[in-house]
Amino acid sequence: MHGMYQGKKILIACSMIEDEINAVFDHFGCGDIEVRWMERGYHNDPDELREVIQNEINRAEADGADTVILAYGFCGKGASGWHTEHAALAMPRFDDCCNMMLCTGKRQKRNLLEAGNMYLTKGWSKDEGALLSMLERAQERYGERRGLKVMKLMFDSYTKVTVIDTGCYELQPVEEYAEKCADLLGLELCKVPGSNEIMRKLISGEWDEDIIVKEPGEPVRDEDFDFGGETGSQSDQLWRKTL
Repeated sequence: MHGMYQGKKILIACSMIEDEINAVFDHFGCGDIEVRWMERGYHNDPDELREVIQNEINRAEADGADTVILAYGFCGKGASGWHTEHAALAMPRFDDCCNMMLCTGKRQKRNLLEAGNMYLTKGWSKDEGALLSMLERAQERYGERRGLKVMKLMFDSYTKVTVIDTGCYELQPVEEYAEKCADLLGLELCKVPGSNEIMRKLISGEWDEDIIVKEPGEPVRDEDFDFGGETGSQSDQLWRKTL
């Protein structure tokens, strides 16, 4: 589908991808869209995410939204069941924001993440669940040496710390953060090109096969995210291993 629905548009967005969303507004305008920022971190608990965002969708409709735009992915089935009563609903057909940012051209497969990679953007480096924040809490609880040992055991299956360059934020602070993570855990430090194209299409209304569009009363379903033979169970397993 091409072209956004008319009427009042409200974007419900995770603060984790604030840089990427602001970049779209800075470059393309879209000033008629009201943005409602949500706390980062709900992706860690899909059940809580499902409830919180559904409540926000309901509030947007109560405030007169004709189109509700969700800057969220599937997030470990957190999106399953989201629906509107009267408005249209649109969201990316991706499992998570890292997959969106790694999509730099025509999509060839559902999962663009590589197992064993700890992916970082500016937003992810600020998250309470990011590695250095976790290390600080572990060392407060167990002491400096034991806390570091606990973290190394937790991340034993990782081989790389990979910065995604979306062009939406200053790279140097994120690269410095990634280097500290890599040094602490003895991992390889990498950088890969990313893209903000999915956010651009979502917000601008250029809705194609990468965007899920639902009519009023039609819920978001797990199978809406199936792609290229990859089902939800396959993708969810890799999502949990890499994030």
